[in-house]
Amino acid sequence: MKNSELITQIILKLEQEHINLYHDISKQEIEKYIASIKNIDSFSSITFDYEMMKLFAMFKDAHTSYMIPYKQLSHKIMFLNNEFYVCVNNYWKQIQFFGILSSHEFFNKLKPLMNYETQEWLNHMVSRNSNNGYVYQMLNLLENGSIELTLTSGEKLNLKIDEIKVKQNKQINRFLPYDYKILEGNILYLRYSRCFDDKEHPFSSLVDQVSKEIEEKGFTQYILDVRGNSGGNSEILNPFQQLVNEKVMKGCVLIDNGVFSSGRFAVARFKKHFNATLIGQPTGGAAKSYGFTKCLEIEDKKFSVSIRLWDFSDVFGYEGAIQPDIYVKETIEDVQEQRDVVLDTAVKFLKSEIL
Repeated sequence: MKNSELITQIILKLEQEHINLYHDISKQEIEKYIASIKNIDSFSSITFDYEMMKLFAMFKDAHTSYMIPYKQLSHKIMFLNNEFYVCVNNYWKQIQFFGILSSHEFFNKLKPLMNYETQEWLNHMVSRNSNNGYVYQMLNLLENGSIELTLTSGEKLNLKIDEIKVKQNKQINRFLPYDYKILEGNILYLRYSRCFDDKEHPFSSLVDQVSKEIEEKGFTQYILDVRGNSGGNSEILNPFQQLVNEKVMKGCVLIDNGVFSSGRFAVARFKKHFNATLIGQPTGGAAKSYGFTKCLEIEDKKFSVSIRLWDFSDVFGYEGAIQPDIYVKETIEDVQEQRDVVLDTAVKFLKSEIL
């Protein structure tokens, strides 16, 4: 199939499956943009992917996404507080240039490729995609298979696609999406980083363990940490929600710009039913947005489409990013020193509630 025919089929499929594809842009504008793409049938696969990333971003629906390959870099990059950092020998150093592009110019190159509904999710996706070697290929920034970074110190660093890590990422990751511990002797801390139930270690079994701890120690406060939870099955958390209700527990929910899709369900439910205090930074997902994605494929091109509208604006009183009740800014120094200032704030808050 020619590229021009392929893009027509992709748009047609989006129109058929999306609940409201043209909610933020008209069909005429999309058609005009597609018509402006010159010589599309001569595009390589990577150039075609680049144009599709830009096209999907125009729909302003973070769940309607065009999938690209992932190629891990030899060093980890982070976008924090509008600055880029790279980890070198376990130390984070600020980036001044990506090749010939300043860090600000690099951000502006990435932004049109990101489909987002909030500024917070844009920042999250910029951080995520700055770690994908394929993105640098799309932007024509690689030379001899690597991207040269210039740090603010003047030091230069070449990042290559790490083929070893690419192979390792294909293996099953056994990192559990949830766990718990007891803090300060009487505060239950539950990490819930993904809405996924591990069959070998079911979430319900973990909640049973938590219930026994509560019976034995009699504590009544909890911290639910959903930072970085970008979604999955929203029903997985139900046993813990029931436990908090039965034990009449009080607590808080930790949030950040990585909270998206079904991750918002946890935030909305605990705010609505328990008036939990939200601590951290605004979420990546909006209180009202499209979602419940359906995955599609035409030839070798994969993409997702939103088939429902989720609306938690009645819980929060607004439609944008879910805002914390207590905002906590994290700095690069916090990251470097491995200080969890959000969790520390939550513990102090709950201890003050006891007094």
